[in-house]
Amino acid sequence: MTVVLAITLFPVAFIAMWCGVIWLLGRVSGWQRLGQHYAYRGEIRGVSRGFQSAMMGYSRWRLVRYRACLNVTVDSGLLILKAWFIFGLFQPPLGIPLHDLVRAERTFLFWTFCELRAAPEPRIRILVSLRLANWIERQAGGPILSAKARDF
Repeated sequence: MTVVLAITLFPVAFIAMWCGVIWLLGRVSGWQRLGQHYAYRGEIRGVSRGFQSAMMGYSRWRLVRYRACLNVTVDSGLLILKAWFIFGLFQPPLGIPLHDLVRAERTFLFWTFCELRAAPEPRIRILVSLRLANWIERQAGGPILSAKARDF
């Protein structure tokens, strides 16, 4: 009887734990905070790239890694970030206007990346590869406002 009970309770406990972890990661990364300003509810159109990676968080040392689980879309002046369903339960797609973004290039060891920050929440860092940042600018038809890394 206890084996049957354990077999039935395990999926419920696993799903509850998964939802709790995803909710917590959304809070720690700042995704939910950005969602208060930039939740995107429209149809996602435009040029997209799947399986993209980014890191988000409030400090350089506490970043949540979204590894190859983001769809990045550029559409009519918006940068749309959407996590896969299984990772985005409590994280709405973000539609950040490109004019609200500021970018700075950073280097850590041998990796050069681009740090993006949105105007209403400048403490939240969105780190993407330099290649992805350049792709976003090409699709947008113009550069993202630049800042010096030390000014961030």
